[in-house]
Amino acid sequence: MEPKLSQEMIIKSAFAILAETQELSKLSMRNLAQKVQVKAPALYWYFKNKQDLLQKMAEFMENELIIPEPRLPWQERLVQFMENYYDLYTHFPCGAELEINTVPSYASRLEHLEMMIQILIQAGFSIDRSRQAVFALHNLLIGQLMDQQHEQNLRHKIMAGNHLLKDAILSMRSYVEENALVGLKASITAHQNQENEKQLFLDSVTIYLQGLAVQKES
Repeated sequence: MEPKLSQEMIIKSAFAILAETQELSKLSMRNLAQKVQVKAPALYWYFKNKQDLLQKMAEFMENELIIPEPRLPWQERLVQFMENYYDLYTHFPCGAELEINTVPSYASRLEHLEMMIQILIQAGFSIDRSRQAVFALHNLLIGQLMDQQHEQNLRHKIMAGNHLLKDAILSMRSYVEENALVGLKASITAHQNQENEKQLFLDSVTIYLQGLAVQKES
């Protein structure tokens, strides 16, 4: 027996398409209808249009966020918040891209952002500095994840036989090696090991928060 069509089923099927394509632009109401084996007009009983679908997908994703333990020190709570967001956006395909293509108009996202701002306010920072810090951390996260997503897409193109991209990468590595650009060589090595990406992000978050703490004490 075929599962009954529902908003949740459609959303999960949309994420399944993103897992296959790794590009938000490849998701359409037409291929989603094919995925759930209905005609496209049936989807409009559940979503006004594609943007409405994306909004509901972002909300579905946000509702899965794990909230850090409130008794942790302020820096540890924010690091945990950012680690949980990193895990969330990498668990859901195209998570970061979905987030930046939607408006945070749903309660869970707004409440989570306010929680992070309040952590800083309660730690003694002004409202302006607190909101600036939270959005700076958010931009750091989105920037790194989007960079990773684009790199992954480039790898797929190279594996598919794009010789121009392959030659460009070989040329870059050769120049870095021949000219002893040790900083960039270390960066290339780190990027080759994807397991390091999360730790690099968390290290960046920690450095940023340590800088905030120093400013607060000065």
